[in-house]
Amino acid sequence: MNHQKTKKRKSNPWVILTSVFVFLAGVGIFLYPTVSNWMAEHNQSEIIHSYQDKVSEFSGQQLAEEWEKAVVYNENLTGDPVHDPFVMGSGYVIPENYEETLNLNGDGVMCYLEIPKIGVNLPVYHGASEEVLEKGAGHLEATTLPIGGQGRHSVISAHRGLPSAELFTRLDEMEAGDVFYIHVLDQTLAYEVDQIETILPEELEKLAAEDGKDLVTLLTCTPYAVNTHRLLVRGSRTEYVQPDEEAMQDSVEKPLFEGVDVWYYYLGIAIGLAVLGVGITAIVIVRKRRKKRMGKEP
Repeated sequence: MNHQKTKKRKSNPWVILTSVFVFLAGVGIFLYPTVSNWMAEHNQSEIIHSYQDKVSEFSGQQLAEEWEKAVVYNENLTGDPVHDPFVMGSGYVIPENYEETLNLNGDGVMCYLEIPKIGVNLPVYHGASEEVLEKGAGHLEATTLPIGGQGRHSVISAHRGLPSAELFTRLDEMEAGDVFYIHVLDQTLAYEVDQIETILPEELEKLAAEDGKDLVTLLTCTPYAVNTHRLLVRGSRTEYVQPDEEAMQDSVEKPLFEGVDVWYYYLGIAIGLAVLGVGITAIVIVRKRRKKRMGKEP
């Protein structure tokens, strides 16, 4: 009587492990924008805290002197044409002391911008080069420094839709009446949104100063991911109401997972359990195969 031996298909642990790695790679790509944005916001928060610490090291007289330098700079700023920060090569000559004015820390940060409605806290750097716009907001050099004043119009720009940082991605959610803040030296300037416009890149006359008005415009590309136009969110100076200290701290420093959708928690737990289960299974299979090989050895 012939006995036919049926061979059972054996599981290959390396196939399982490869599948796990491919799965994790896919999850990593999926979660990259969220994780990267959190890292960017954490870094921006550290830069803001560094700026605040530096300001606290200066005496009242020293801060007043720095403020006066910025006032003089704005008074001496001639009518250079405003350029589009998102069009390369549209340069012009600016005063020689631009980089030194409002640069307490020597890192190019002149102030920081707070937009409570969309959860934005961004350091504002001198200039609007691509290098600057990759890490935060930039001040358009041909506009006045953001220290306020009648007949002044400062422009602050940032990108939308970067895979590594949110920046001005949600700026289109702003509405008339919303308030944003410029924290510069030891002062906080409040601006209420009074005008929102979409323009072509060459229609930059909208950024000109107006007699008797203290203005700041937030500028970014639009439509999202198309970038053929420019979104202008203009604020007019309004009275600053001092919030309580705890609220101010919360607005700058976010907890680790604040703003992350709750389903990311469950997804992370599920992924962790799945990886743990597959890993244990692979180890058990490898050990069983080793025992079988050892048992067959003479």
